[in-house]
Amino acid sequence: MKKNIREIGYKEPREKVYNLGALLLEFYKGKIRVEGAEKIPEKGPMLILANHTNYADPVYLAYAFHKYTKSRIHLNFMMLDDFFGENTCFTKGFNKLVNLVNSYQVNRERITKNQRNFFKNILLDDFLAIFFTGTRSRDGRFNYMLREERPPTGLIHLAELAQKESNNLVKILPVAITYNVLGNVTVTFSRHRTFSPEKDFPEQRKKFAEEVISTIGQNVKVNLDSLFANYLVQYVTQHENDSKSAKLSLSIEKCQDDIYSIVSSLSEKNKINLDMALLNDSYFSDNFFAVSMYFNKKKAIEFMPGGKYALDKEKIKNPPCIAEGRTKDEVKKIGPVEKIRYLMNVRIIDRNIMYNSNKIIHLDEITKEIYERVRKNN
Repeated sequence: MKKNIREIGYKEPREKVYNLGALLLEFYKGKIRVEGAEKIPEKGPMLILANHTNYADPVYLAYAFHKYTKSRIHLNFMMLDDFFGENTCFTKGFNKLVNLVNSYQVNRERITKNQRNFFKNILLDDFLAIFFTGTRSRDGRFNYMLREERPPTGLIHLAELAQKESNNLVKILPVAITYNVLGNVTVTFSRHRTFSPEKDFPEQRKKFAEEVISTIGQNVKVNLDSLFANYLVQYVTQHENDSKSAKLSLSIEKCQDDIYSIVSSLSEKNKINLDMALLNDSYFSDNFFAVSMYFNKKKAIEFMPGGKYALDKEKIKNPPCIAEGRTKDEVKKIGPVEKIRYLMNVRIIDRNIMYNSNKIIHLDEITKEIYERVRKNN
């Protein structure tokens, strides 16, 4: 198989590149967590489907397969030709870097017949990773949800075509990648599944694709950044007239207890899908600390003696607590340094929206009542 597709652009994996990348990421390993690595099959053919929220997603995914499999699996990636944005010196450099881990680029609007055959041939006996959302999602939500598009049934059909030619079932492996505001990343693997209908039933394919995406969504971790921002905005709104000072005092213990209570209430009302056991271990406290550090770095809050925050009223009610999203036209107008800084943000915090388990949660609609109840109880 590889001999045939090498003629049209296939590249053998560069073992030295993978080893060097793994070594560099080892220095970063305190920020990388891999869950469910034992669920990765050691043999192909395999189609890996993952969500996409950060430019570094291919690097972390390649690292997880290289580091946590006995056979040190090397992936092939299907990527859009504008993965890193428009054709600039910055994007050219990153494209060359990602090409070292076997990425093959396709046009956003149209995949040619030759390209489709190329990826089908990879799936005859090798590993192909695709970020099913296409465009990088800046806030964690799956883009097809926003545009009301159908799930990526074409990717499932690609696996079917390979199966018909090779008579081997293609394993389909869902992978969820989650970042918090400090850039810590968790890569979560689910058990693989196969799709082999007796006939070509589009509805079956659509249902299967939705199940795969739902599995990925359920494994995306709950980040507390939006909920934290929402709480701070509501707290400042409630108490901003208590003092003429530009800053407002808030006990860290009270803040943590209140957010804990809000998360518990949301979970009990089935607004978020959260294992309550997570609230009793380091997961909650680690996330709370990470988000606190983020807002401290952005000078929205200041750590004070006696276990208190000093909240900057103006900054709490504006970015970074309330996101400042920009359109493509607006991004084109900003300077190169600011553009790079903007594009490299892990995520934009929108204090009114939290994403969890394939659902979009509008916090203002559900937290006001809970916030008032928590405030009265305290």
